[in-house]
Amino acid sequence: MAYPFVASPNVTPTSGRRIDVIVLHSMETDETPSAAENCARWFQNPAARVSAHYCVDNDSIVQCVRDKDVAWHAPGANHNGIGVEHAGRARQTRAEWLDAYGQAMLDRSAGLVADLCTRHAVPVTWLQPADLLAGKRGITTHNNVTKAFRRGTHWDPGPGFPGEWYLRTVRTKLKGSKAKQAATLQPDPPLLRRGASGWQVKRLQRLLRRHGLFPKPATIDGQFGEITEASVEAFQALNGLEVDAIVGPMTWHALQAAPRTVREREPEPQPA
Repeated sequence: MAYPFVASPNVTPTSGRRIDVIVLHSMETDETPSAAENCARWFQNPAARVSAHYCVDNDSIVQCVRDKDVAWHAPGANHNGIGVEHAGRARQTRAEWLDAYGQAMLDRSAGLVADLCTRHAVPVTWLQPADLLAGKRGITTHNNVTKAFRRGTHWDPGPGFPGEWYLRTVRTKLKGSKAKQAATLQPDPPLLRRGASGWQVKRLQRLLRRHGLFPKPATIDGQFGEITEASVEAFQALNGLEVDAIVGPMTWHALQAAPRTVREREPEPQPA
């Protein structure tokens, strides 16, 4: 799909490159109907020395850098990444991201990202910092790029960004289309929340214990109750995930990564 193009001079041209990562950003501007156009105009300024491939608001998408060229948006992932800017601020809560404006914008963005995953055969999976360091392919945030490569202080789009909701929306845009042939779309893992029971809950409890967050006196009984819920919330907070006590694809993925301890948690950097 072609989008309005407002060229940025802040770009490294290439004759073609492999796209591995789609990086989500927040513009650090108010949510307005002209936010995408305003951000694109800012990227036109050579003095800004920043750019992204796409700017998205609630009613429009503007492209500023061709996919084949390198935008200057997330050091460490510039060479193989596509940057997507969203109206809003890293300090926003989940509820603020999912107000009427935010849902319209993120739905539009999810359609864009589904298209990008199709064209570049990028798997529809969420990448944590360890995944980026391991060279895995998928969707991530500027914050995770910062944590992985430590080449900046940006933490957008912030801990309130509804990553699970967004990833589900991207996957929905792909289902029933030829995109499955180009983008790796694995079956969704089970969605677990308080009240669930069975062997998948036992699996969850064992993983939480491996991460030191399911207390030893508690029994691995396959019942998603108060203790399991509190352990999930603690794990999500430690790993920069939505703290909603719902175990979706992103939480499952992080649980199966190498364990971290509470002592390893670092304070969130402030916006530059």
